[in-house]
Amino acid sequence: MGLFRRILVPVDGSRYSLNAVCMAARLARLHCSELRILHVLDESLLDQLARFSEKRKEAIREELRNSAQGFLSDMRCEASRELAAVSEVLIREGVPHEIIVEEASSWDAELIVMGKLGKRGVRHILLGSVAERVIEFSEIPVLIVAGKEGD
Repeated sequence: MGLFRRILVPVDGSRYSLNAVCMAARLARLHCSELRILHVLDESLLDQLARFSEKRKEAIREELRNSAQGFLSDMRCEASRELAAVSEVLIREGVPHEIIVEEASSWDAELIVMGKLGKRGVRHILLGSVAERVIEFSEIPVLIVAGKEGD
């Protein structure tokens, strides 16, 4: 049995999260680990989009969910290219860092692998990035993947 039984990979659809999936898949293959991919629909983003859109909140939620399902399917395929089996792909809604830490705890993950996320202007200064918050609140190791060579 390997070092990590369960690896959680939170993703946002960015190239950084795709790089994290590839790294996590290689680790999962090496350690014979279960791999779970998680996307969190950010409730504050959903509220902001609904506030400035003519669309209803439910319609926006459905669009975000459909978009997430598309990139999650691609990420599952990338993991399988590394010969790693993805045990589950989840979409949850809430405050991203809170949901990620909660999911890691409830699933008994032993490692979180996530991409380095871009900074978000003033909001980043006030709140910090999702990755920073996960590192701050996680009780298990967090591996941040910046990119592949050549990126």
